[in-house]
Amino acid sequence: MSFMNQTADTHAGPRTVLVVEDEFFIALEVKSALTNAGFEVLGPASSVDHALGLINDTTPDAAVLDVDLGGERVTPVALQLKTLGVPFVLASAADPAALAQNAALAGARNLGKPTDMRQLAQAVGEITDMAP
Repeated sequence: MSFMNQTADTHAGPRTVLVVEDEFFIALEVKSALTNAGFEVLGPASSVDHALGLINDTTPDAAVLDVDLGGERVTPVALQLKTLGVPFVLASAADPAALAQNAALAGARNLGKPTDMRQLAQAVGEITDMAP
């Protein structure tokens, strides 16, 4: 096997990013920004159950999570991603103090809302080692 083939096997194809966002238009905007930056988008998932089902079928390379999904917390998804070793960023208006008290979300980078899509694509690129 040549050196080029070995390199291609290491990072073949685009990186898959799970998007968990319950607001339809924001989810579409995030998906579009990530797709334009060269990522393959898994989802968007609008609920914890939907996100966990997607993760069960395909392990993503990274994830973008909204914290509050129509009154339900994204915590089970964050815990599953941590178990699988999948890095994630938050795109949430959640209170930083509340996030710091949640073990699954504490320390995660929060890009806030409204989210700058260029900054989002850059942050996802950083956690997947892929320049946007």
